[in-house]
Amino acid sequence: MKFINMKKIITVIIMLCVLTAAHAQQTIDEVVAIVGDEAIMRSDIEGQYMQMQGITKMDRDKAHCMILDQLMEKKLYLIRAMADSLKINDEQVESELTRRIQYFIQRYGSEENMKTQIGKTALELKNDFRQAIREQLLEQQMQEKIVSDVSVTPSDIKKFYKSLPSDSLPYYDTEMEIGQVVVYPKVTHAEKQEAMDKLKKIRKDIVSGAATFEFEAIRYSDDPGSATHGGDLPMQRADTYVPEFTAASLKLKKDSISDIIETKYGYHIIQMLERRGDMIHVRHILIMPKVSEEDRVATRRMLDSIRGKIVADSITFEDAAYKYSKDEETKNRGGLMIDMKTNSSHIAVKSLDGALFFTVDKMKVGEISHPDSYVSPDGKEAFRILFLKSKIPPHKANLKDDYPKIMEIAKEYKKMDIEQEWLKKYIPYTYVRIDKNYINCESLKIWIKPGQN
Repeated sequence: MKFINMKKIITVIIMLCVLTAAHAQQTIDEVVAIVGDEAIMRSDIEGQYMQMQGITKMDRDKAHCMILDQLMEKKLYLIRAMADSLKINDEQVESELTRRIQYFIQRYGSEENMKTQIGKTALELKNDFRQAIREQLLEQQMQEKIVSDVSVTPSDIKKFYKSLPSDSLPYYDTEMEIGQVVVYPKVTHAEKQEAMDKLKKIRKDIVSGAATFEFEAIRYSDDPGSATHGGDLPMQRADTYVPEFTAASLKLKKDSISDIIETKYGYHIIQMLERRGDMIHVRHILIMPKVSEEDRVATRRMLDSIRGKIVADSITFEDAAYKYSKDEETKNRGGLMIDMKTNSSHIAVKSLDGALFFTVDKMKVGEISHPDSYVSPDGKEAFRILFLKSKIPPHKANLKDDYPKIMEIAKEYKKMDIEQEWLKKYIPYTYVRIDKNYINCESLKIWIKPGQN
């Protein structure tokens, strides 16, 4: 039993490979397996094996067997999804297509570079892979339906942990529990007005034709994620955005530009590029009010005062975070940061950004840092004080220090057991044919029926 499950790695690779196949080398192809009326080609396996090579050194034949096993599972999920009349709407497909194509545009640096490398535009890729993405989403929906009710009890977790051989337990690097109280400098009316005046001038130049939206976004927008792409925000659900942005977007007609709107990020103008139901594709330009030195000094003083109350034991750090912190992600957890991959407050030091690590590495457990500035995830200047709640040295996984991680792993293994039982139930009622070169694969035994050779 291994904590890093190769089936999970192969599943992720298969999900990514739908568009990667667009520029894969052509090979002599043939059908290597059939599940129901769904064929699996040798090129499917070879393409995914190429992706695996940078991740694992697994023997080629064994890797081919495991990839074929996963592809056959997915074909059965697809067959049962259609039998159960599961549905994927067009908006879901378009959103996933856009997301994946954006990944490749970023990977190649621009849409022009992607076209040069792959030989196809984003629109052509969408047309080529729309059906494949729809099928993949159906497969995922079926798989999620099978394991939707899976949960683990404390006794399940304890039993799972005890079943693990000592030499299979992962070794964790130094981990820390870190709390924060975050405060943003208050912006004056004059600073807000300056930002609005700047955006009014930008909007006027765009509407008059003196400048293009894309050029002005690249030149002026304070949104680092979209500015380099001319303010472009890929097609996604309108309610993904903050309410003010969503409301303004949904009022726009194609190519029209909104009036200035205010959100917690600053001031925006929006251009509607395309709308499909609740899905929108827009551009925007964001101008953030500039923070003055006086604003910074006032914010530092405020955090110094909060720190003084904590150190004097007149308020706990947890209560201070709840009462004063402006970071919505952490304030209701007593200020504690969370590792989003493990959903645990114990964060590996290697996962910390440089500035955060530089501060907490010099702190003692229980210490509160002095206020310092940093750039928040939304790109705004902020100030915070930090609390080093605990520091766990490098260690083998154990229930005391790693309960949330072990719980998630136990849950994943339980899901895999349920998936295997589901497969055993439906494989006997499904037509299956496997190429003779794969008959002896250990991972494919569940698919091979008596008398097949």
